[in-house]
Amino acid sequence: MSAEKKLIRARFRDAVFARAKYRCEGPGCSFRSSPERAIEELDAHHITDRNELPNGGYVPENGIALCEACHVKAEHFHSTGTALPGFGRNELYRIIGSSREKAERASRRL
Repeated sequence: MSAEKKLIRARFRDAVFARAKYRCEGPGCSFRSSPERAIEELDAHHITDRNELPNGGYVPENGIALCEACHVKAEHFHSTGTALPGFGRNELYRIIGSSREKAERASRRL
């Protein structure tokens, strides 16, 4: 992976974690991390798959901070096409105050 790609991914992750105040944003989850532990304890999950948005969708408008358990629930959609309750794309976008349209616009600016 190129140094530029690593930087884009790190900026995405850091922005998503900071916006979430280092807590899981999964529906009903109360897991809290810290700036020092976030990389190990949280995932910056792409709500819309990276391959479906311009420039990989590495923008906070397309990212949600999730603990491991919530990340597994969110990934269920990417692997099966069926979202678990509370983990549909629109539901996750609503949690972070975004939408696919906002994510797409932001991704075009990368």
